[in-house]
Amino acid sequence: MNMQNIFRRGRLLAALGLTALAAGCADREDKASTDTSGAGGSGGSGGSTAIAWGSCPGDFLSECATVPLPLDPSRPDGEALPIFVSRHLAPGGAAKAQVWLLQGGPGGSGYLFKDVVEQLWQGAMPDVDWYVLEHRGVGPSSRLECPAQEDPSSDGGAEITALEWPACIQAVKATWGGDLARFTTSADAEDLARLIDLTREPGKKVILYGASYGTTRAMRFLQAHPDGADAVILDSIMSPGAQYLSWYDTQFDPVVRDLSDICAADPVCGAKLGADPWAKLDALLGKLSSGHCSQLGTDVALFTSIVPIFAQARALRTHIFPLAYRIDRCEDGDVQVVDHYMQTLLDLFSQTDGGEPRDSSVLGTHVALSELWEEPAPTLAEIQERCDSQRFCPEDALELGELHELWPRYPHDQFWDGWPSFTVPVLAMNGLLDPQTPIGRAELVADRLTAPHQTFVAVPWSPHWVAYESPVRTAGAAPCGTQMMAQFIEDPEAAVDTTCLDDLVPVAWDEDPAVVELLFGTKDMWENMASPGPSQRMAARIDWAAAARLAREEARWLGRRATRRGSAPPGGQAAPAPLSVP
Repeated sequence: MNMQNIFRRGRLLAALGLTALAAGCADREDKASTDTSGAGGSGGSGGSTAIAWGSCPGDFLSECATVPLPLDPSRPDGEALPIFVSRHLAPGGAAKAQVWLLQGGPGGSGYLFKDVVEQLWQGAMPDVDWYVLEHRGVGPSSRLECPAQEDPSSDGGAEITALEWPACIQAVKATWGGDLARFTTSADAEDLARLIDLTREPGKKVILYGASYGTTRAMRFLQAHPDGADAVILDSIMSPGAQYLSWYDTQFDPVVRDLSDICAADPVCGAKLGADPWAKLDALLGKLSSGHCSQLGTDVALFTSIVPIFAQARALRTHIFPLAYRIDRCEDGDVQVVDHYMQTLLDLFSQTDGGEPRDSSVLGTHVALSELWEEPAPTLAEIQERCDSQRFCPEDALELGELHELWPRYPHDQFWDGWPSFTVPVLAMNGLLDPQTPIGRAELVADRLTAPHQTFVAVPWSPHWVAYESPVRTAGAAPCGTQMMAQFIEDPEAAVDTTCLDDLVPVAWDEDPAVVELLFGTKDMWENMASPGPSQRMAARIDWAAAARLAREEARWLGRRATRRGSAPPGGQAAPAPLSVP
C-alpha cells in the first residue's frame, strides 16, 4: 500500500546487494495544455501512430510520449491534461501480450518500473510489450506539487512538513481550483482506457498488472470497463471497503508478532531472544520508557515508530531482533553497534540524487483522504487511540488524519468502495507477512474470484510486492511471484503453477556477512567482539528524531525496487544475471 513503499532510488537495496501561494494561476497554463508533441517522434514498431513516441528521460522506459487527455473525462472535447506514458517493446515485434504496469502509492511514480522491466524482458518475459501509465498528478503527468514547501532548502527539505501543509494546500487550491477534483482514481481509469484504445493491436492480449494502490487502479478500470482488458494481475491487494489508510497504524503489530514467532523457532534468533521474543520486545519497550540505555539518546516513542519501517522491508525485518537484543543488554559495544547501524541508515536515507521529483505527496494525500479513508471519518482522537493500542505504530494514519478537515477532498463517485465483477482471468497474490496490505483483508478478493481461470495465491514469507519480494532458493531463478506472473501472461487460461512456493527463501538469521559488516559495523549481528576489529568505529551520536522522520518519509519506497540491478554490492561483486523462469 503505499503511502508506504523502498529506500529512495533503491540506494539501500543496491548497497545490500540485493513558492509562493500566488504562483497558482500563471502556473496553471503550463500544467493543463493541449500540446500534443509530447516526447516527439514516431519511434517503435508497435502501437498506434496516434501517439507520438520518442525518447525518454533517463529514469523511464525505452519510448515515451505525453498525450493530451480530457481533464474532465465526462467532457472529452474540453480542456486537456498532459498525461505521460512510457513503454518497452519486445524485440522484433514478437510480443504476444501488452502488459500495463500500474504503480501504487497513491502518489508513486511509474519510473520505478524501469529496472523491473529491464530484468523481465531480458530473462523471465522477453516476448512482452511493457507499458507504464503515469497516474495523473504524478511525475510528468501534470504533477501536483508545492514548489516552495518541496524546495530542498526549505525547513523540511524536499518533504512537506506538518507545519508546511496548510500553505501547500492553499497553493494547490490556487493553482487548480475546482479542477483538483479531476485528479481521481476513476479519472486515471479513463486515461488508461483511452491509452489502451490508442495502443491495442490485433492478436495481442491486453493485461493489467497493479501493485498495492495499483490494484485499486486496476479494479476501478474493470468497474468502468469490464471488457477493457483480457486478464488482470493483482499484487498486494487493497480490498475495496476493507483496506482504509485510516486504519494503517494498526497493521504492523500482527506482522511483528508473526516475525517474533518465526524468531522463536529459529535456532539462532530463538537462542538469543528465548521462547517468547514478542514478550521480550514488549519488556524492552517498558524498560526504555523507564530510561533504560539512555546513552543511545532515544526514547520509546521514537523507537516504536521506526520498527514498522523494518517490518516492511525483507532486507531489514530480521534486524529488529539483534538490535533489540543489543539495546536490551546495552553494553558499550552494543551502544556502539546500534549507533553505527542507525547512523548508516540515516546516511542512506539522507542521500539525494538531484533528479526531477517524480512522486507526488500532494496527489497521494489527495487520493488517500478522498477515497481511501473511512466514512464517517474517525476523529483524530480515535486514530490516536488506535495508535496507542499498538506496540509499534508508524503514525502515518495520524499524520494524514491531521489534514483531513483541511483537505479539499473530492466527492465519492458510483464506484467508491465497490468491487468489479471479475469475468476475465485473474491472478491475485498477497504476502502472508505484508503489513501494508495485510493478508486478512487482501484475501477478501478470493471470495470474488469465482469464474474460471481466476486464482488467489497467499505467498508465505513475502512482504509487499509479491512479484519481486518472493525470492527462491534456486540460483538465478526469478522470484516465485514473477514466475507465476510470467506463466499467467503466457496463458491466462492455464492453471497457475504454484510449485515455486516450495522453493521460497524463508525468514532466517543467516545474514550475508558483507551486509552485517556494512550495517552493524562488525562481523556479528548479536555479540560483541573481544576486541574491536578494524570495521568497528564509534559513530557520531545520531539524531533519533531525524532518523524517525526520515524513515517515515523513506518508507513509501519500501518494496518497490527489490529487483534493482547494476549496482555492485559490498565487496564489488558483479551485478546478478537477469532473472529467469525455470
